[in-house]
Amino acid sequence: MAKSICLKLLTLLAVFTLSTSTCTAAPTADQLLPNTTKAFVSIPSLDDLQQRFEKTQIYQLLNDPVVKPFADDLMRQLQARFDQTHARLGISFEGLEDLGAGEAASAVLAPNDEAQPYAVAVIVDATGAVEQAQELVDRIGKQLVEDGAERSEIKIDDNDVIMYTITPEQNADKTYMVYYRIHEEHIVSTDHRAVMQDILNRFKNPGDDNVAAIAAYQSAMEHCQQAAADTEPQIRWFVEPLGYAKTIQAAAGVTPQGKNFHELLTGQGFDAIKGAGGWIHVAEGNHEFRHHTWVSAPRATDAITAQIAKETTAANAGTERDPRIAAKESDKYVLAMRMLDFPNSENQKPQTWIPNTVSTYSTINWNMKEAFEFAKTLVNEYLDADEGQDLFEEILKGIAHDVNGPQLDIRDEFVAYLAGRMSVITDYREPIDVDSNQWMAIINVTDAEAVEKAVAKFMAAEPNKHERVFQGQRIWEILNEEEDVDIEIELEIEFGEDGFGAFGDEGFGDLGDDEESGEEGAIGEQPIISTWAITVSTDGHVLIASSADFIEDIIKQQDDANLLSAEDYVRIETELNKMGAASTSMRMFTRLDDKHHPNYELIRLGKLEHSQTLMGKLLSRLMGSSEGGKTVEKIDVSKMPEFSAVEKYLGPSGTFVRTDDGGWFASGVVLRKAAPTAE
Repeated sequence: MAKSICLKLLTLLAVFTLSTSTCTAAPTADQLLPNTTKAFVSIPSLDDLQQRFEKTQIYQLLNDPVVKPFADDLMRQLQARFDQTHARLGISFEGLEDLGAGEAASAVLAPNDEAQPYAVAVIVDATGAVEQAQELVDRIGKQLVEDGAERSEIKIDDNDVIMYTITPEQNADKTYMVYYRIHEEHIVSTDHRAVMQDILNRFKNPGDDNVAAIAAYQSAMEHCQQAAADTEPQIRWFVEPLGYAKTIQAAAGVTPQGKNFHELLTGQGFDAIKGAGGWIHVAEGNHEFRHHTWVSAPRATDAITAQIAKETTAANAGTERDPRIAAKESDKYVLAMRMLDFPNSENQKPQTWIPNTVSTYSTINWNMKEAFEFAKTLVNEYLDADEGQDLFEEILKGIAHDVNGPQLDIRDEFVAYLAGRMSVITDYREPIDVDSNQWMAIINVTDAEAVEKAVAKFMAAEPNKHERVFQGQRIWEILNEEEDVDIEIELEIEFGEDGFGAFGDEGFGDLGDDEESGEEGAIGEQPIISTWAITVSTDGHVLIASSADFIEDIIKQQDDANLLSAEDYVRIETELNKMGAASTSMRMFTRLDDKHHPNYELIRLGKLEHSQTLMGKLLSRLMGSSEGGKTVEKIDVSKMPEFSAVEKYLGPSGTFVRTDDGGWFASGVVLRKAAPTAE
């Protein structure tokens, strides 16, 4: 059971946050999987992962006698929600305890097949444990047959393969096949015949068209290896973001209604992001977990050349060129992709007035002035602007000149003063209730007086504002409580109604109910923020917060101890600096106990589904709520201990991001709750 919990939590960590087998000379999983793989997770050694996990405070938490009954119930719920490789293939990593120290990997693929342009595959190295592997495969097959699958034996090339024909009970027209074979002491399973054939052939000749040969994957592994020095990871992962999203969409069989965001982002140059991959290390020194991630986005040279030629042709034909967004040889990307400009700096310390009580603090350097301009092509395409039509500028003119509007020139009166840094803090107030979570965005500006005038002009046209002055600070609060607009946020990631979905613990998980798709699969109806507040400080910051009260609370505490002096913040900064955080574009600090305390209490109170935060609503969906007319079993909250029994195991975490020539590199760490003591 401990290994099952370990594998689920750590592989989920690899996906939602974020080597070679030592036992065999056979190709590794990244050599066996073709380059049509869109997402990949590998555990190089199950035994090593388990042994290390048992040294962590998370393992202690899950086995604390006070917490264990709830933890077991929670893991049962997570297993039911995320065990979609079991639902699709019948195999789960939790059944691999007896297969030794070999590699276990899973992947999402996009085979060149119009009939089934998606696949899932699992490869497990069972070297020295073939008998146990056969017993496992036999058990899986027996269960599949008991569940209604038809078993048959087929030949793929010269290999004997067991095939199961599965017809989901709720969808008779969704029949699919699952293939199993123990091949050269490896369990190989997939739901696509051509993928099975391809993998089996690669045991003899991995070729140069596999995952290991993907340039973005190679780059990610090289960056992680350099950062990790001589230590090997317990988890490796890789994803091609746009390709994975497209594969999920195809597998779900859903035709996009309205805008196809994959096409929109690709057309705006975001396909410059070729892939992201990383390593996760478990229990090294005082590090509970350490992770490294590389996002590969090399300079789009060909796209830049083509864009310049296109704009030159248009200009020669009489179309006026906008110099603010015209493509240049010095560009790194094209069109809206140029919004992702995050310069490094050597000082990203928290503002001195950030109190040491906040739950999280994040800060990012962002060239927001140019990002504002580069958003034009994205906005125009999203709004279906006609050829030569500039809806972006028409919107700005409307805001500036409409007699019933704020008559604010956003570009010249606000954007012109953006200083290029934004920070976000979160906190919560007690007693904890559905509206306890608090947040604040902090935007640096170069001229506070000018920006305050712009904000005042904008707020003058806002009918639902309330104005107050606190310690000389003018604060506007917007209360639209009777004008909430419900929107549906489609976060369902499924592979059709027979269900395998989000790249999860056994390769694929599901954030929703298997039979849901489209609007029925949306995670609730999320209300647009109805209450928020804004002010401009004299020291050059625009503060946008969840409420005016939170702004006042921050002002009250500005002379108290600040975050810079907090012991846990100093510990995180010390570790990040050791890991190379000299010049960075982004830093994040999180107190895991404080961050999770509000939602934990809302679960205990049975109020999570009424939480005002998106995360609360996501957790509510995950942990059991009624959606789409189907009742989902809920967590037994009577088993939940006081949070004091949990928080002592949850330490601080931090991450830094560095902008490099070919993309972005991130490293982060989760520390033990208390600093290690000398023995």
